[in-house]
Amino acid sequence: MRFIDSSVFLYAYLKPRKSIPDKIKTWKKRAKRIIERINMGEEVATSIVHVSEIANILEA
Repeated sequence: MRFIDSSVFLYAYLKPRKSIPDKIKTWKKRAKRIIERINMGEEVATSIVHVSEIANILEA
């Protein structure tokens, strides 16, 4: 089982408001592939602190 950081969710789901560098686009694509693997059944773990961080950023 792997640990998944909050940044994976944020890179996968947040849409940029302006143009982003190619490096960030690559990170977003990788994050989306990780989310796809999780949706296909790959087991991961995270902490309540990371879930809270995601919620706080999405709320703002």
